[in-house]
Amino acid sequence: MKKLKVAIIGTGGISNEHINGYLTNEAVELCAFCDINENQLKKMSEKYKMPWERCFLDKDEMLKAMPEIEAVSVCTWNSAHAECTIAALNAGK
Repeated sequence: MKKLKVAIIGTGGISNEHINGYLTNEAVELCAFCDINENQLKKMSEKYKMPWERCFLDKDEMLKAMPEIEAVSVCTWNSAHAECTIAALNAGK
């Protein structure tokens, strides 16, 4: 079965719920994390064993560097949801 490749934008508290949901879904592969807070990104990278080369501080850089991403979970502050969602949609996600 082909797995849906998903990235997380925003690795704060609510992202744990999204990540844990994806980890229990055999049809999904978590392939990247993105957050503007490097310390938080490192913490979540270690917690979920996401390789650092798949962690990004800029959503646009991540979307460009990883064309294999098929979908994203936007787990940012509410005020950043539109910007992140539009960037993902413009990248074909």
